[in-house]
Amino acid sequence: MSKRLLQINFNFLGPRSEFEAKFLPAATPIARTPGLAWKIWLMDEANQEGGGIYLFETEDALQAFLAGPLIAGLKTDHSLSNASVKQFDMLVEHTRITRGPVRRQAFTFDQMAAAAFAAVPNLTPVEVKRRLEDEPETLVIDVRDASDIVQTGTVPGAVNLSYGSLTYLADSEVPESWRDPRLANRSRPIITTCILGPLGALGGKLLTDMGFDNVAILSGGVRAWIEAGYAVEPALN
Repeated sequence: MSKRLLQINFNFLGPRSEFEAKFLPAATPIARTPGLAWKIWLMDEANQEGGGIYLFETEDALQAFLAGPLIAGLKTDHSLSNASVKQFDMLVEHTRITRGPVRRQAFTFDQMAAAAFAAVPNLTPVEVKRRLEDEPETLVIDVRDASDIVQTGTVPGAVNLSYGSLTYLADSEVPESWRDPRLANRSRPIITTCILGPLGALGGKLLTDMGFDNVAILSGGVRAWIEAGYAVEPALN
């Protein structure tokens, strides 16, 4: 659902100092308004006009705020007049480009992994074993840290390229000495894995985003490979 902007303006009686003192106690309750991302307070001292611009995460949050005590107070406060209440949609991407105060949506590790599993093909251990037999040029990448792989082993023939290092090892535009030559061919069959699957999924998504077009994920990771009865070996460097 689109983010929603609310703009409220009104004229006030008295000096600016009185206005600031009067409304400062309201700042904290407003900040706690459900669904409010931020509010910018407005002041035109010369014309005795104040107000604010609010960003709400949803239309429902905006409407709940309009039905609350602040708007009711605007109608009964005799020191305020000419109240104007306007609602707008926000052009989020345009605002972000021009450095507007727009919060990016935050994702958890599980959410990012789920998105990666949905975006990149998943293979069972049986399918991976068959792929390795039919396409021996397939590159299996275990994206864990080396110390973690030592404790469990990995798919035979897999290379250890940690998730963090993939960001430059697979980049065709960094200095050549930074790259891994095994990743030079972006059409090479690649299978990514970790111990349980999620980090391997993120690695597969990373490679896909970088232009590799034949990437798959070992569903269930090395743990599923072991449970399927297949042997493990130390990773290759």
